[in-house]
Amino acid sequence: MPVENAVVGVCRLAADAEAVVEELRQQGLKPDCISIVTIGEQTGLVPVAYYSECGRLRSTAVRGSSRSLLEELPGCAVVVSPGDPPVLLAGPFATSVVRILDHAGLFGDLGPVAGGFYSLGIPRDAARDYELSVLQGRTLVVVHGCARDVERARRIVAGCDGMGQPVA
Repeated sequence: MPVENAVVGVCRLAADAEAVVEELRQQGLKPDCISIVTIGEQTGLVPVAYYSECGRLRSTAVRGSSRSLLEELPGCAVVVSPGDPPVLLAGPFATSVVRILDHAGLFGDLGPVAGGFYSLGIPRDAARDYELSVLQGRTLVVVHGCARDVERARRIVAGCDGMGQPVA
């Protein structure tokens, strides 16, 4: 997918990402082009379950705005890498990341999330930066699809808590 068909915003808080997703939906973007990437909540000694129900990501640990945000988007995945917190993906970007795990050797030094971004046409260094942002506790809002939808989303996603760095 050409880089002009993807834009990523980095939000400090899940609530910020939720506001961005709501604005995207108000502007007419459908959930099938919006994705969220975030880490699982740290729950100490309490067991946590992440599961799919009706094609949506559910969790016994996710509460508040994070929960509704993840449950709104179709498609889900949980990526567990040694030494890192679980990464939660909701929306169609989850499929891109899962495909990377099947072909990890093709992406060399890229982790699964960075590989997913790279497969969307995002430059390697930016893909790594986005993955690092997630692992540092940020929430990413990803819009990918037709150029028209991405263009409409670009200004909204770029305003993600003042930290968004749209691609191209």
